[in-house]
Amino acid sequence: MEKIKGINPVIEVLKSQTTIEKLEVYKGINKSHIKQVLELASKRNLKIFYTDKRDDNSQGVVAYISEYDYYVDFVAFLEKELMKEESTIVILDQIQDPRNFGAIIRSCECFGVSGIIMQDRNNVKVTETVVKSSTGAIEHVDIVQVTNIADTIEKLQKYGYFVYGAEANGEKFYYEEKYPKKKALVLGSEGKGMRKRVRETCDSILKIHLKGEINSLNVSVAAGILLSEMSK
Repeated sequence: MEKIKGINPVIEVLKSQTTIEKLEVYKGINKSHIKQVLELASKRNLKIFYTDKRDDNSQGVVAYISEYDYYVDFVAFLEKELMKEESTIVILDQIQDPRNFGAIIRSCECFGVSGIIMQDRNNVKVTETVVKSSTGAIEHVDIVQVTNIADTIEKLQKYGYFVYGAEANGEKFYYEEKYPKKKALVLGSEGKGMRKRVRETCDSILKIHLKGEINSLNVSVAAGILLSEMSK
C-alpha cells in the first residue's frame, strides 16, 4: 500500500473517488485539528485506526491507498479539453525533483490548469513526496504520461494550442504576451532546461525578468509566476 500523509492531502483524497484501504490517526493529535478528516471518514464509513506512533511529516494523519494511480490516458484527456472554450496545459520535460513536481501540481490547481503532460521515462513519477508536496492538489489535476514530448506538442498545435516554452534567454518577457484561450506551457528540467527538439517545437519562448545576480529561478517558482500571468 502507498501512503498519503498530511491533513490537507488526506482531506482531498477522502473527497475523491480513490479507494482508501486504511486511515490512521495519531492518538495524541488535537481532534479539533482534524475535524474535517473525521467527518469525511464517517461519511465514507471508514474505520479509523488510532496509533501511538506518529509518522514523519504526517501531521498525525495517514491514509493508505492501493497504489498511486493518478495517470490519465492522453486521448481521453485531450477529448475532454477540446470541449472547453479555454484550456491551459502544462508540459514537463524531464523534471527530476519530486518536491518541484508537487509544487508545480499545486500551482497548476491554483491557476486553473486542467492537466500536466510528462514523458513516461526520465521524469519523476508520482510518489509519496509528490503527493505530499502538492498538498492535495493532485486530486484535481490530471497527470498524463506520453512517449514523446515533442510529438505531443505537435499534436496539441494541430488542435489549436499555442505552445510556450520557458527559458532564461527567451524571446520575450512573459508579461508582454497576449495569451490565447488554448495554450500550453513547457517547463524544462532543473539542470538543463528543455531539450533541443522540444524547444524548437514550441511556438514561442518566454522569459522572466530577473534583477539579481543569479540568472535562473527554481522551476516550480517559475511555473507559479508564468501560470499566474496566463490565468489573468
